[in-house]
Amino acid sequence: MHTALVTANVFQNALANRDACWPYYAELLRRLAAQPIMWYMTSFDYALAITFWSISKLGSRLAGDPACQEAYQDMLRRVRVCPIDEDIVEGANKYHINFCDALRVACARDRVVDCIVTWEPHQFARSREEHNQVQLNECFTFPIRVEDGESGEMIYLEIDIFSVRAFLLNLQQNELQERRRWRSRRSQRFYLEDFSLHTGTTHEAAITLRDLTGRSLQGNATGNTPIDALQKTIDQAVDQQVEIPTRYLSRWFVPPATLFGADAPIEVVIGVECAGSSYEAGASHSNVLQAAAEAYIQVINRICSDFSHFPDVS
Repeated sequence: MHTALVTANVFQNALANRDACWPYYAELLRRLAAQPIMWYMTSFDYALAITFWSISKLGSRLAGDPACQEAYQDMLRRVRVCPIDEDIVEGANKYHINFCDALRVACARDRVVDCIVTWEPHQFARSREEHNQVQLNECFTFPIRVEDGESGEMIYLEIDIFSVRAFLLNLQQNELQERRRWRSRRSQRFYLEDFSLHTGTTHEAAITLRDLTGRSLQGNATGNTPIDALQKTIDQAVDQQVEIPTRYLSRWFVPPATLFGADAPIEVVIGVECAGSSYEAGASHSNVLQAAAEAYIQVINRICSDFSHFPDVS
């Protein structure tokens, strides 16, 4: 999420000095301002936010609260003001919600923002389903029907409507998911790029792996069986980069499954012993030998993840 339109009530609630929880609202405003997001406001919302601040300082304890002042002013500095013109007003007439919120949706569409952040997402809801989504999640998706400028066809855009809490929670969840993906990528030290296998009186395999830096690693070996050749070839490629103990293939098998068609993916599970520990991983592919190769590479990745102290060769 890179762009968002914020409504005036987000600022207004930060000034709720009669509420015992008012520091909480100011803290949420500070957190919004800290996000790497391009913020927008309608011109009337911006004027309201300026007015709210001017009035609140008249005899208010907020005038002496540095944290609230900093959060409020920092957020105001970050927003880009969207003027209201005839096109915005005409666009707002298409949405069957109150006029001010319709103007906000029209501005959001005009700036092609990802979402609207407000303390009152229910004001944007038009259907029972949307109201239910707001009650359950404090957010819902607002579909917008627009005409494609090139084809002339009608298409649908989507703008997410969030409460402040739901918006920050969504960002946090996305960040956690990205961290998990990053950790997953970090654990996938080697990837299979290409392999070939020739069988006859002996079995010869050739393989190309890629590491996280994009470096290409090649291996070529023969074995008594196709799986033996694949293992030796992969070990040869891996040993060029990382120094880990010798791996012993303890078992490999194809779990029972119903196959739908000749090109249906087949799962192969590989078991390996290394440094006194047992490892097992599976992979699926329509080519059973490629599935075996990918399963063995997954085992190697797990070994490297568990024994990160093993030195790199290069």
